[in-house]
Amino acid sequence: MRTAAARATRAGAILAAAALCLGVALAPAPGTSEANEAAAPWRVTEHAGAGLATDHDAIMAREIYPGHTLAELNYSPQEQEWALYQKPLGDAASVIETEFAEDYAYCYFGESHTFTMGFAGDAPAGAIAVLDATGLPYTTIEGLGFSATEYQAAADAVTSQVVDALDEAGLRSTAGFTVGSDPTTQPRVIVVSIMGDNAASRQAGMAAVGAPTISAPFSVTVLEGDGMPTVVAF
Repeated sequence: MRTAAARATRAGAILAAAALCLGVALAPAPGTSEANEAAAPWRVTEHAGAGLATDHDAIMAREIYPGHTLAELNYSPQEQEWALYQKPLGDAASVIETEFAEDYAYCYFGESHTFTMGFAGDAPAGAIAVLDATGLPYTTIEGLGFSATEYQAAADAVTSQVVDALDEAGLRSTAGFTVGSDPTTQPRVIVVSIMGDNAASRQAGMAAVGAPTISAPFSVTVLEGDGMPTVVAF
């Protein structure tokens, strides 16, 4: 999970296929994830936004950068979409990730102008105020049980275990892997996808990796991927 701004701006493309924010096919983790979710149910709240004016003059008069309105920027329709929707929410996410690091878990853009932000526990009033200030609708998910920092530490620990296992088996030249999760469905499940140029390489990699261990609330699922990745996403 990189910075909130980077996740937010790329989320439409990445998370439509389930990213966190990574092109990995996801499957339910047997037993563990279901038990964790039952122990700490998430609370989902939809926030309607301030109902910003939608007439052309009002839209063009919106300040995108300090002292610069949309009308002054000569943006294309695609750039206007980014400036009016993705930029303000992405900026808000960056502020929240910095100022509420112990609370912030993740964020992503969905389809049809939807934006979701997750929190480890209760969403801080200050974070809600930052999101409300955009005037745009959004959804919060509370009670996830982990922060972005804790997720990254867990993903790093899993990555280290996979690297060590492949090294010990002498498979680093024939088996690769990706590590990621899908915050839209199973944010606590860290998914390891074993890659290779052929089925034998992938299956040997899966046998070597086995079942990496991680502390609750996270769990790990190991899946067989396909060809070798050009870039491994850690």
